[in-house]
Amino acid sequence: MVDRNKELAVNTVILGIGQLIPKFLAILLLPLLTSYLTTDEYGNYDLILSIASLLIPIVTMQIQQAVFRYLLASKSVEDKTFYVTSSLVYIGASSIVCYPVVYLILRLLKIDSFSALLICILFLSEALYSLLGQIVRGLGYNARYSVSVVVYSAVNLVATAVMLMGFHLGLQGVIISLTIGYLGADTYMVIASGMISYFELDKFSSVSLKELLNFSMPIIPSSIALWVVNLSDRLIIIHFMGAAANGIYAVANKIPSLYSTAYGIFNLAWTETAAKVSDDGDPAEYYTKLFSGLFKFLIGVMLALIAVTPIIFRVLVKGDYGTAFFQVPILYFGIFFNSIVNFYSGIYIALKRTKQVGYSSVAGAIINAAINVLLIGEIGLYAASISTAVSFLVIAIYRAVDLNKVIEIKYNMKEIAIGMGMFLVSTICLNSNQMWMIILCWCFAGIYNITQNMQIAKRIMGKFLKK
Repeated sequence: MVDRNKELAVNTVILGIGQLIPKFLAILLLPLLTSYLTTDEYGNYDLILSIASLLIPIVTMQIQQAVFRYLLASKSVEDKTFYVTSSLVYIGASSIVCYPVVYLILRLLKIDSFSALLICILFLSEALYSLLGQIVRGLGYNARYSVSVVVYSAVNLVATAVMLMGFHLGLQGVIISLTIGYLGADTYMVIASGMISYFELDKFSSVSLKELLNFSMPIIPSSIALWVVNLSDRLIIIHFMGAAANGIYAVANKIPSLYSTAYGIFNLAWTETAAKVSDDGDPAEYYTKLFSGLFKFLIGVMLALIAVTPIIFRVLVKGDYGTAFFQVPILYFGIFFNSIVNFYSGIYIALKRTKQVGYSSVAGAIINAAINVLLIGEIGLYAASISTAVSFLVIAIYRAVDLNKVIEIKYNMKEIAIGMGMFLVSTICLNSNQMWMIILCWCFAGIYNITQNMQIAKRIMGKFLKK
C-alpha cells in the first residue's frame, strides 16, 4: 500500500516551496501598496478582489475543482483529454456570456469604461489561472504548479512597482499589474505542463462536461455563502463607515492571512491525499490521526505568529493604518476556524459529497451578515472581525457533526481544550499591546510547540527523508 503520510509530506514540501516564496513577495508588496495607495484606493482595491472571489466561482461553476478530482482518478490519456477539453471549452463559452454583462453592470455603477474593461480582463485572467492550475495539478505536475504561483507573484510585484513608482497609475496600475501576473502564469502553465496535447476540440464531450458540472455545481452555494462571510464585512463597512475604514480593515486582515498560508500549503497537498485515501478504503482512522496532528500544528503556528505580530505590523504597515492592529487578535480566530472548515471541505470533496458542503456555509453567511448589521453601529470595525470569527466557528462545528454521520472522526477533547485555551490567552495578551504581555506570548508559543509539535515535525521530516 502507498504510504499516504509520506506522499502528503512530500507534496506539502513541494507545494509549500511554491507558496512560501509568493507570500514573501506579497510581504514586500504590502508596504508598496500602503505607501502609494490612499486608504480609499486600498479599500476599493480590496473590494475588487472580494468581488472576484464571488464572480469567478459563478462564471466557472467551480469546474476546476471537478477537473482536478477527475483527472486524479483518470487512467487513460483519452479520459484526460475529454476532461481537459470540455472544461476549457466551458470556461471560454461562459466567459463570452458573462463578462459583457459584468462590464455593463460596472458601467451602471458609474465606473469609467477603461477601468471597467480592466476589471473584466482581470477577472477573466484569474478564472483561467484557477482552471489551468487545477489541470496542471490533476496531471500530476505539482512542482510546475508551484513554479507557476511564483511566476504570478514575481511578475505582479515587478509590474506593481513599475506602475506605482514609475507611472504613478494608482489603483488602475495595480489592476493592470495583477492581470499581467495572471497572464504570465497562465502562459507558463500551458507551455510547461504540455496540457495543449490534451486539448482537442473534436474530443469535446457533453457527457464529460455534465459529469464535471454535476460534481462542481453543488459547491457553488458554499462558495457564495463563504463569499458573503468574507465580503459582507467589506460592503457593510463601506456602507456605514466608508471606503477608508474598509482600507484599514483590509490591512488588518493582511497579517492574519500570513497564518492561512501555513494551512494553504498543507491544504493543496491534503485535497489530493484525501481523495486517494478515500479511494483506498475506510479512511476514518487516517482522518482522525491527521486531524489531531493538524490541530496541534495550526495552534502552534498561530501562537508563533501572534508572538511576532507586533514586529511584523511595525515593519510592514505604513501610513494611516495604525488602528488596524486592534482588529488582528480577533481576526486570528476567524482565520483559524476557516482552516478547520477547509480541512473538512477536503473530506467532503474526497467522499464526493459536494451537495452537503453548502448547508453549513449558508448558515455561517446568515450569522455573519446578521452580526455585522446589528453591531457595526455600536462597535464599528470590531463587528466585522467578530462576525467573521463566529461564522467560521459555526461552519466548523456543523461540518464536524455532519461528517461524523458518515465517517467517525474521533477527537481528543483535552488536546483541543489546551490548545484553544493557550490560543485565547495569547490573543488577549496581544490585544493589550504591552511588552511584558508580548513576552508572555513568546513563552506560550515556545512551550506549546516544544511539547506538542516537536515529535510531529520529526516524524514528518523522517518520512520525507526516508528513502
